[in-house]
Amino acid sequence: MKPLALNIDEQQLQAIRERMEEANQQAHFVIFQSVEKRTGKVLRLITDIDSFRAIQEQHAADSDMMIIQDIVPISDALARWAIAENMAAQQSANESVLADLEYYTNEVLKENKQAINPPDNGEE
Repeated sequence: MKPLALNIDEQQLQAIRERMEEANQQAHFVIFQSVEKRTGKVLRLITDIDSFRAIQEQHAADSDMMIIQDIVPISDALARWAIAENMAAQQSANESVLADLEYYTNEVLKENKQAINPPDNGEE
């Protein structure tokens, strides 16, 4: 696995997985697909079910969204994705953090036998 911009050891990773297991009891993780209505651009993302519903409602005018995997098992890849997601929320201008998020999103997609997201070539 690719190292994160933030170093994390196995003990920390295990602690994160345990917290995710607890959170998973309240709102499980899903993989969803978003298709931008204007361009047809497809993106697969990971979030919890409650956030998916909020995102779906918020972007109903510009994107069609549907769950493509309703339950995502808690794994090391998902824990690393969660770390990268948290870091990206805090450091959205940091390109290496954003690259980590993209990488670990694709790792979770692969682990769950879903198509990965293509590299973003900067086109909007």
